[in-house]
Amino acid sequence: ANTDDGSCVNAGSAQNPSTAQEVFDINNIETSLGSMAFMWDLADAKFEIPKGSGKHSLFAHEYWMGGVDDGGQLRLAAQTYKQGGSDFWTGPHRNYSCVNNADSLQNLWERVWKIHKSQIIDHQQNFNNSSYIIPEVIENWPAHGDTSIGHEFYLAPFIDTNNDGLYNPNLGDYPDIEGDQAIYIIRNDKGNIHQNSQTSPIGVEHHIMFYGYQSACPAYNNTLFVKMKIFNRSNDNINDFYVGNWVDPDLGYYLDDYVGYNAQLNMAYCYNGDAEDEGTSGYGFNPPAIGLLSLKGPEAELNDAIDNNFNGIVDEQGEDIQISKFIYYQNDFTVTGNPNNGTHYYNYLRGIWKDNVPLTYGGDGHGSGNGATTDLCNYMFPDTTDPNFPGQAWNEVTAGNIPADRRFLVSHGPFTFEAGSSKEMEYA
Repeated sequence: ANTDDGSCVNAGSAQNPSTAQEVFDINNIETSLGSMAFMWDLADAKFEIPKGSGKHSLFAHEYWMGGVDDGGQLRLAAQTYKQGGSDFWTGPHRNYSCVNNADSLQNLWERVWKIHKSQIIDHQQNFNNSSYIIPEVIENWPAHGDTSIGHEFYLAPFIDTNNDGLYNPNLGDYPDIEGDQAIYIIRNDKGNIHQNSQTSPIGVEHHIMFYGYQSACPAYNNTLFVKMKIFNRSNDNINDFYVGNWVDPDLGYYLDDYVGYNAQLNMAYCYNGDAEDEGTSGYGFNPPAIGLLSLKGPEAELNDAIDNNFNGIVDEQGEDIQISKFIYYQNDFTVTGNPNNGTHYYNYLRGIWKDNVPLTYGGDGHGSGNGATTDLCNYMFPDTTDPNFPGQAWNEVTAGNIPADRRFLVSHGPFTFEAGSSKEMEYA
């Protein structure tokens, strides 16, 4: 049976937490990616750069998203370390809800799709060759869903060479990917109860393509790109909806980090808080920084281009790609610390602390510390880049912070996530 919101109430058909991961390794980065976890394996950091160095600049990455339905109910999905369980489940929306073959369905979708551009080129050139064997990832590309159990028919993007509307690699069709290597993931938030946020599900289907380039250009060689799309597969409009990227950056040695935000570049970043990144896990003197750069917001059309040297963003159509909020929180359980219920997650997405106090400019962002004000703001630690505070500087140094363990959240919103609609974001 189904409840009114489409959630499964038959415990025997609920999904188990995902175990799927693959390794991205086309350039100077090697990292683990999958529905189980992004950039870590639920135990250790896996975002290694330079590849083979044993040094990691990021510990974990996840997504938070949510809003309020027309009845005033919070609908949210968010994960961090999965200590309290999962809010996302592998595969398309409703593929395990209230069907008898849940285990076989879980096995079918318990995977990610890793593919190289070279495989696609080979397929284009040889699919008519009788001795050619189609690679498994091309043959089993998740282009179509099973509509008899509630999937949408079109899922992963593909090039339809004969325009018949069907994915058939034997006739020359092939996956539509970005970059020289791509990893494609499909998951949903309805496969089981929301064990982490303890909120009602949204009805979202989440498609993510991680990709990169094999290039002599250092900027491309040290970059992982992401194109993600979310679909509202429910029958409900979700109002005041936000989508967030959550990051635990751990730059080498994890106890001496600072974070910041550049409002002109739409980039959140983590850098070392002192001159040396100490220890065997550290980068030593002159350590690097890591940034999360927004390339396309959910309310924009495809509008951004990167110049040949990857020096900056060109907003070709003047669309607004600005990140809405940037906030970091402490690794504790104070009012500026770790979230532990759905309201806390939603508050952070909106730039509001756990005690419902809005983010304010200066100091600790909560009205205390060096340079604290009562002025509302959108971004923590923008240095001199916040256009709403010209001529002013706010960073972790001016706030008097001691370098330590950091995690941060960048979010886009609010917008109305209409039933049956989709939104696309891109970042690097």
